[in-house]
Amino acid sequence: MKAFAEQLINRRTEDGKWLQGCDHTTLLLNHKIRNKIIFQCMNDLKNIDFSFDTIACCGTSGLLVVPQISELLKKNILVVRKKKEKRYSPFQYEGPIPNKYIIVDDLICSGKTVKHIIYTIKEDCPRAECIGVYSFFKDKCAYRTNSSLCKRDLGIDYL
Repeated sequence: MKAFAEQLINRRTEDGKWLQGCDHTTLLLNHKIRNKIIFQCMNDLKNIDFSFDTIACCGTSGLLVVPQISELLKKNILVVRKKKEKRYSPFQYEGPIPNKYIIVDDLICSGKTVKHIIYTIKEDCPRAECIGVYSFFKDKCAYRTNSSLCKRDLGIDYL
């Protein structure tokens, strides 16, 4: 996969329309880049040593790729709502209660999103176990150079 900075030239659609949004989100809105990301995630995740039944995500970037990844890997989807997200549903998360799950997110900066997902699931599903987090924009992730710090900071493996 190309470096993040190199992909920014792809902020236009095939017919020349400009893609509005954050740098990393606009990459996901380009279907060619999104499809490459989905297949890279699928290939990486099908080879991990842990078994899991669910993929959890939060926010737009997760929802642009996790449904396809989950379908390809035959896993359940659990969508965790952001804290102050305006919604019609009273639920903080939607999907089946997981046994073992992983989190798929675009990148990790502060770890707040990952902590929010883990806390939200643990609150209602105390037996659910998060076995790790997978970041599909690894070159923008805080743990890209030392993945062991993820275990120290967040209590889970960086996949």
